[in-house]
Amino acid sequence: MGLRGESRQNRCRLKGFAKLSKQCRREFNEKFCSVIINYPFDNLSRKLPEEPASITTTSPPPPPVPIPPDNFIDLVKVIDHPGDDLFPEVSPDGTKIAYAARKIDNLDVFYFYPGAPRVNPIQVTRHIADDAHPSWLGNEALFFDSSRLDTLSIWRVQITGQRGTNQITVRDYNDFDPAVSPDGRKVVFCSIRQKKALDYRPKVEDEPPTLWVSNIDGSNITQIGAGYNPKWSPDGRRIIFYAPSATNFDIWIMNSDGTDLTQIVADKSDDIDPAFSPDMKAIVFASNRPGAVGTAIPKNFDIWAMSLVGEGLTQLTFSPGDDTGPVWSITGEIFFQSNRDGGWDIWKGRPVIEW
Repeated sequence: MGLRGESRQNRCRLKGFAKLSKQCRREFNEKFCSVIINYPFDNLSRKLPEEPASITTTSPPPPPVPIPPDNFIDLVKVIDHPGDDLFPEVSPDGTKIAYAARKIDNLDVFYFYPGAPRVNPIQVTRHIADDAHPSWLGNEALFFDSSRLDTLSIWRVQITGQRGTNQITVRDYNDFDPAVSPDGRKVVFCSIRQKKALDYRPKVEDEPPTLWVSNIDGSNITQIGAGYNPKWSPDGRRIIFYAPSATNFDIWIMNSDGTDLTQIVADKSDDIDPAFSPDMKAIVFASNRPGAVGTAIPKNFDIWAMSLVGEGLTQLTFSPGDDTGPVWSITGEIFFQSNRDGGWDIWKGRPVIEW
């Protein structure tokens, strides 16, 4: 058979194979495709839609909690000078405010007339050391503490007539933070072994200073307790101060001889810098307790007041900074120090609530 015959035969075989293959494919599809189509997971044979990319959403920030207005009438800054202005103290007649100011590096004692049309501070002490914590002896003299010697000590300066400065306490201990009694016959002050800066803020874990009372000339010194920032009651019979508890500072009161010690303010937060109202019906103090609902500034110090029997607790300031060291004038105004505007300044206001 020639080549042409073989080619014709091969083509016939290929056609037959093609027919056979086509028939087999048809039988295979009829037999098995129905099974594949009806299989429960037939969708796995399809192309799955692409999983959408994860979208990260952030909730909008909550609106800022408004800070309530201060509970003061005519709250104003009365001293706003370069440097820090600290430790305001009202004269017995309410006409003068003494304080300590840091103009460059050290603290000196000044005073001003809050009722004057323009506040013009008058410098009382001028020394390279720190002079701080003024307290009025009548309306014409001031007691203060000073670091001008090897130890802290209590000094006296006359602001009228012949100005003279006299050292009151001469001891191996560090005496500071004096408060003169209303009758001008006694002075109470703090004392510690280790010398500290006069504007330091004590910590609960620090050993508290002891409290001492002496005659106005420094004689007859007697220990009456332990604590910080003692203040006399207007009748001169009691002394209020703050002292550490287990984890915080609380406010205490006692007789001027140290007897009848009573805790009058107790809270898990720190309550410091207490002072009496002129009529002795209430006290004012600084506290870093959480405050009223809506206060957006936690753990800062604000000014609070309450009756002497513990009723009518009221938050007076709602500052974003610290308000401390309040004193109550016979004019009804409360003076305090605040760093709400950055540096420490002296502020005053009349509380809207009466006790």
